[in-house]
Amino acid sequence: MILQKVFFSTVLIFMVFSGIAQVEKIRDGHFVVKYDNKDEMYALGSARILNFVWDKLDEQGFNPPQKVKFNLKKSKKTRNRLVINTYFKKITLEYTSLDPSIIRANFVYGLCHEMGHLCMSNMSPNRNKFTKDNREGWADYFGISMARLLHDNYGLDIWPIPYNYLAQHAESTNRRTPVLEKGEGNNYGFYISAIFWEKLVNEKGMDKIPFFFIQLKSSRVKHSDANQKFRAELVKFGVSDNLLVFFDKNKQHLIR
Repeated sequence: MILQKVFFSTVLIFMVFSGIAQVEKIRDGHFVVKYDNKDEMYALGSARILNFVWDKLDEQGFNPPQKVKFNLKKSKKTRNRLVINTYFKKITLEYTSLDPSIIRANFVYGLCHEMGHLCMSNMSPNRNKFTKDNREGWADYFGISMARLLHDNYGLDIWPIPYNYLAQHAESTNRRTPVLEKGEGNNYGFYISAIFWEKLVNEKGMDKIPFFFIQLKSSRVKHSDANQKFRAELVKFGVSDNLLVFFDKNKQHLIR
């Protein structure tokens, strides 16, 4: 009887531990991906997105890091969260669910957004006095630009469970209109900053932005006259008078 109990206890322990997901770590292109083996298709899907964006950054002269860490892990909280550590070149996706039909999280755009932060930080560190709104505005504009390119190349199938990631972002963008019309409110500075980067890219092209970042870094836009230095770099960059007027009106949202 005792032996029988021991036998069943051993089987039970084996069943419990065999059901626990094992942590896997692989190198996929320029990304070191760490994930639970049960989430392999999402880890590989994320890596495909990240490598696609890395290649576009490289093509356009942003000089992305040769190796970036990406962690996919179950959230201990009740919400999805994407976090980037620009110093250690690490992106973490904490999830409650990875199925967009269960929770409306825009994973495709989100990964592109974080790569936007990475390339800005890599080429023009925060000491250039960018506001948080400005950094988020750049990442938002860059993120949706890359998401559109992903859509052009892969359609909706880039995520293991297809969903309309462009439509999701369009819904959030539509919520900006009343805030912008009012001229104030939550996220106003973020929305204005996204518009600034959109205007700049429309005028000069995405492939010219790395040069702009390099110029900002070399001119050391980080002192009490950061607004004037930033504006001077825009002038040297050859932007239109309309964009200079836009900057003058909204500089408090862009430069600290």
